[in-house]
Amino acid sequence: MRKWLYIFAMCVLWLPSVAAKELPCDAETNPEICRFLSRYLTEISQWNNPDLSLYQKLRDDKFIILDGDIRRIALMDSTTAFSLNRYDNKAYEAIWTNGKEVLLHVAFPIQFELILGQSQYELEPQLQTLIRKAEDKEVEWKMPQLQPIPNEPGYFHSSPIMHYQVPSFTNEVYFYQSGNSMLPVMDSLHVDYALSNLFLMPVEGYNPPLQVQQSIYGFSKLHYTISLRQWIHYCLAENLTCFAAIEEETDETWKVLIIAENVDLAYNHIVSVWVPKSIFKNHQTTLLVRINAFVPTHNVKDLYEQYREKTTTKQY
Repeated sequence: MRKWLYIFAMCVLWLPSVAAKELPCDAETNPEICRFLSRYLTEISQWNNPDLSLYQKLRDDKFIILDGDIRRIALMDSTTAFSLNRYDNKAYEAIWTNGKEVLLHVAFPIQFELILGQSQYELEPQLQTLIRKAEDKEVEWKMPQLQPIPNEPGYFHSSPIMHYQVPSFTNEVYFYQSGNSMLPVMDSLHVDYALSNLFLMPVEGYNPPLQVQQSIYGFSKLHYTISLRQWIHYCLAENLTCFAAIEEETDETWKVLIIAENVDLAYNHIVSVWVPKSIFKNHQTTLLVRINAFVPTHNVKDLYEQYREKTTTKQY
């Protein structure tokens, strides 16, 4: 494999410079991956860095060409077939073929810094801007499938239920039947249902300001204010799956832990929110928020052990 990569690298270095080409790809389903493949393959086809060999760059990025040839990008057109395979949370495999001929077959790790072309430290300060711009994308929240909650007539939860490692952290939202309508549960008698709804879906009449403190590289903090609706729009626009659970309760507040996961790119935003118990009377009361952004998924696993005893597991 090393010898093959070396020969490949030498061949590529002799390629003439070519303009970026939008490769055949399933951009509607995997937009970030398709943008990465077009950018990265164009970059390596033009590689000319005297301080870093192409062989070393591919090795550093763990980007492997399994079959085909980078020069065959020129043969790709609207008839070229494309497939993308995912192997757990470890790697993607992309293949372009014309009939039975493999033009290019590559594999690369599921690593958001590689795919986005920016480090975690570069991405962290951008979060505020990304949240504010998300509303422009106008991505709508879609009503999920609902199932009755056992022993609670007239109440329903979303299905299927997704858990994030600990059973208490789910993506569930909750409704009750009122005549022919399904309305979100938002009352103090069902606090766990209501707080999940508050952060996992847009709820009419609830759009409180979020006073954010975000930790960034270098033990620094960013402070800014956004609205809850902006945050929810951002999660929808970035295709983040959100999980929520009550972590702690005092006489005056509930502390809610939220995990916003990007499955495709393997990063998470870890969010703690202090919710005053007056929220159901004063829907616009300010919420204090702490965010750690763009945390690699493999770094999050240990987080849950400390919350396992604090959160309450729902059982149906």
